[in-house]
Amino acid sequence: MIQDNCAQASPTLVKRTFPLSVFKHTLGLSLLAFSVAQGNLALAAVTPATGNAVEARVSSILDNMNESEKINFTRVDDGHMIPSLLKWGIKGTVAYDSSMGVHVNNATFGAQYPSQSALAATWSINRAKEFGLAIAYETRISGGQQMLSPGVNLYRTPYGGRAAEYLSGEDPFLGAVLAPAVVNGIQVQGIQASGKHFLANEQEANRQAVNVNVDERTLREMYLPGFESMVKNANVASIMCGFNKINGDYACENHHLITDVLKGEWGYQGMVISDFNAIHDAFKGAWAGTDIDMPSGLQFTEANLMPYIWSGQLTQNVIDDKVKRNLRGIVSYDLQENLNTAQTLEHTEYGARAALDTAREAIVLLRNQNTSAGQPLLPLARSAKIAVIGDWAYEAPASPFGTANSPPNSYVTELSGLQQLASSSAKVTFLPELSLNPKASVWYQPSTGSNSISNAGVKAEYFANTSFSGSPALTRVEPGVNFNWTTSSNVTDAGTTAVSGFSPTAGAFSARFSAVIKPVVSGPQVFKVRADGPYKLWVNDVLVLQSDGVPYSSDVVNAMVTSGQTPSLVAGKPYTVKLEYQRTQGNFTPALGGLAGVQMSWAAMRPAKDLAQYDAVVVAAGTNYENEGEGSDHGFELPDQQADLISNVAKVNPNTIVVVHGGGVADMQPWATKVGATLQAWFPGQQGGQALAEILYGKVNPSGKLPVTIDKKIENNASYASYPDPALYRGDNAATQLTYSEGLYLGYRAYDKNNSKPLYPFGFGLSYTTFGYSDLKLSSNVLTPGATVDVKFTVTNTGDKAGYEVAQLYVQPVNPAVERPEKELKGFTKVWLKAGESKQVSIPLDSRSLAYYVDSSDSWNVDAGKFKIRVGSSSQDLALSKTLTTLYPEQLTTRDSNPLPLPLRKAVQVKADRAY
Repeated sequence: MIQDNCAQASPTLVKRTFPLSVFKHTLGLSLLAFSVAQGNLALAAVTPATGNAVEARVSSILDNMNESEKINFTRVDDGHMIPSLLKWGIKGTVAYDSSMGVHVNNATFGAQYPSQSALAATWSINRAKEFGLAIAYETRISGGQQMLSPGVNLYRTPYGGRAAEYLSGEDPFLGAVLAPAVVNGIQVQGIQASGKHFLANEQEANRQAVNVNVDERTLREMYLPGFESMVKNANVASIMCGFNKINGDYACENHHLITDVLKGEWGYQGMVISDFNAIHDAFKGAWAGTDIDMPSGLQFTEANLMPYIWSGQLTQNVIDDKVKRNLRGIVSYDLQENLNTAQTLEHTEYGARAALDTAREAIVLLRNQNTSAGQPLLPLARSAKIAVIGDWAYEAPASPFGTANSPPNSYVTELSGLQQLASSSAKVTFLPELSLNPKASVWYQPSTGSNSISNAGVKAEYFANTSFSGSPALTRVEPGVNFNWTTSSNVTDAGTTAVSGFSPTAGAFSARFSAVIKPVVSGPQVFKVRADGPYKLWVNDVLVLQSDGVPYSSDVVNAMVTSGQTPSLVAGKPYTVKLEYQRTQGNFTPALGGLAGVQMSWAAMRPAKDLAQYDAVVVAAGTNYENEGEGSDHGFELPDQQADLISNVAKVNPNTIVVVHGGGVADMQPWATKVGATLQAWFPGQQGGQALAEILYGKVNPSGKLPVTIDKKIENNASYASYPDPALYRGDNAATQLTYSEGLYLGYRAYDKNNSKPLYPFGFGLSYTTFGYSDLKLSSNVLTPGATVDVKFTVTNTGDKAGYEVAQLYVQPVNPAVERPEKELKGFTKVWLKAGESKQVSIPLDSRSLAYYVDSSDSWNVDAGKFKIRVGSSSQDLALSKTLTTLYPEQLTTRDSNPLPLPLRKAVQVKADRAY
């Protein structure tokens, strides 16, 4: 049984009772077991209503619908998810994007949570349940009935723009455990979850056209188990098919995957909904098995589908099946007339607690070297004198651009978190001169004649054309360059000024910004521009940056951002800066983390020598909504010259602590061995600043483990051979074919095959204490069909601090009959141990744990033979080993087998009395 003890900073979930009307509204009464006491209903059901009562109601409605009503009940174009059918009291449902927060009208309703990749790094069933419960509560209070979450696509490449939204990391078993726990938490609240993106949506670049070529065994063993587990272990309400093609067919038009596998082999009874307008051909989408064409309903129209029905190419049962599934989603959740409406969010503590708990357990300590005093750099003394560098620490916790964008309503910055926990806030100093920030960058007006350059500001010339032709229509001094055309404002530390005298929304225009800088430290300087149109930037008449302003994608787009270094400049000496910007397209998304405007900032690349006087330097680095998100992939390197900055800082102060942010991981090799400590913080959510400070000061013992491998260089990544550069999938000649050439050998599987070591292995994470493993025992040395073997062992906290340990179990076939990875994750347990404490833990295995997929027989096969059961703290530190034997071959069906052993299936369920 998976153990996930909650002794460290975990919430107390109390059983709550609800008025009868609320419960009827929330889960439906068709088959609910309940008890009524003094007018209240205590929840005693784990899943929405199912069975004969639901099917009878669905059939009664279907039998009385005409063909027009049926077809129109498979499409939405009015903001709903399940369509309305007012004749039968069905008002339609509303779904919200919700991977890091409930996204309502371009704002966050409730908490901003850590990214799903951060949740994966907790390796915690309890955190997954807590997140599902909290975000579903907020969805219900917001007036929604559905969440477009969770995502279980794999972390195939570090380039992936949507890594933040996915629970699986690089391993299908991890997602197969955490995803149903999230779904069950969501759905016990009466909110429908939607598993996405089905299937092979691991790349964002050219996602609308790319065709993923991948063999069936790889699909079954790597990319399908997360979805299979949500279906079989959580009865997920809907599955969202993606944008891309798989083996020649668009995901929403792939009959094999949707009808043969999902609905046929797995027996899925829920809905398949399209990603946004992801159906390209009405007949193919309908025949494949997609049930709802949303959000514009472009393909499933009467005009498109009726001719196929009349001709017999689409049989009536195909249409009826879609309608039944959509009706089942309404009836089983009792959503005919009892739709929850938006309310005031009274219990903000649910989301805040879940966000904090996840952040505390998600942050991964990767490096913690000894200082000159001979002690590990971390944890820091609260009296330590600390310098903080990086805008990430100064600003509100970020999220990616796109539908995952979730600006926090309340938050703790990493700077304020450190200042609050330090013995005195004066012990923590932020260094703005080393941090890129368009609000805080210092500019001086260009000198004219004998005038000095002491006057702050930027000379701005605005032209009523895009070619800087003729005289400026307006010339004035701006306090800086941080324009937002949506709000008609320019926000700097000097205050917010209104944009007046010209209208950027009225048409195309251009602007020239001229200023002078005086470096505070000699050496290279870094400049950064972010804008929604083409631009060029010169420093002392040398072109440093330029962008053609062409978006990376045509659906969800962000403003273009570039950065670059100047040659070495002299401290105190003036240098001219000129930025020419053209607003020609106006096609960037101002919401979802995008920008309609232009920003310019600069910072020093080398610190002053007095940085050595600090006890430690915290560098907050990584990506945010400026350079990571939906619709495009990004590079492996850290943006904005951050790798060079980190190296420069570490030269002056070896007690440098690097905190890396982002949905995935970045290239750490250039500075990995130069710094004193490294932490992977992901997108840590609204309480991330508190969680990070607690870990850095030792109030919380770090326990996060990597759900992905961190490569020394991108060429070592298994996907590199087929996907070396996202730029290949951009522009007029964008590539449209992608082959998963690595097959089963993704992540740690590839490193095992190549007998090589990454920078940091899958499952790795340091602690402030140490753990020992001993006394491995199997409940049986022979696995028989239908049986479960309990793998028991003892974990001991051999250090002097209490903390969590994530023990991992890998199965290694001995002399396999077919090609297989050397070992695969098949179990894990998270255990809390006091200093010196030992606990025996148990992890279950069954036949599916040992099986591989055979395409010719469409089955999961277990060969007779021996399997090493290996246990330890990471994929490359497996101290214990025992041999498990199977005496004869076994063949499991795809319908009846399950990615999770029975005890684990029970562990991912959520008891109804935990519902808020």
